[in-house]
Amino acid sequence: MHVCHLLLIEAEDADDAISKVKSTIEPDDGNYPTWSDWHGGLDEGLAGRWSGLFEGWEENRDVLQYTENKILADDIIKQFLGYRLGELDKLLSEIETAGKFDLRSYVENYKPYEQEFNDAGMNLWRAQKVIQILNNDWCSYTYIYDLQEHTANLEYFKARLETAPEKQFIVPVDFHH
Repeated sequence: MHVCHLLLIEAEDADDAISKVKSTIEPDDGNYPTWSDWHGGLDEGLAGRWSGLFEGWEENRDVLQYTENKILADDIIKQFLGYRLGELDKLLSEIETAGKFDLRSYVENYKPYEQEFNDAGMNLWRAQKVIQILNNDWCSYTYIYDLQEHTANLEYFKARLETAPEKQFIVPVDFHH
């Protein structure tokens, strides 16, 4: 499944922002997101099917300097955070629909030599995703990630907007998971 992530980075200009994103997500680099098996090409536009997301606002359509259009930047960040919150709601709803979630019971019934595929296993997977999101880990459901500080928490990005807003860029990347 393809998913677009907005990657936040501090840079001197649009080309520098794209270069920093590319160098961070290269497969040989330890920071490459382990949840993705593919992303927009390093030699082509990183945005892939989301190319043109910022069309008309930046010379390079696949990167947006925050100060170029603060309203658009804030709106797109809000939109992608909405996706993240929607995933949390969906995951929690699916956990609740599957029935009682009792972590103690899962631990007590753990069988290291057996693999069970059932609602309990799916609930553990869903709970893992919820925890990753709440822990601000970079996973397929965060949708927006601060590459500067390596966190899905936007506190640092917000602080950088106060000190150097002209150096803050948003780069959409097409990932696959």
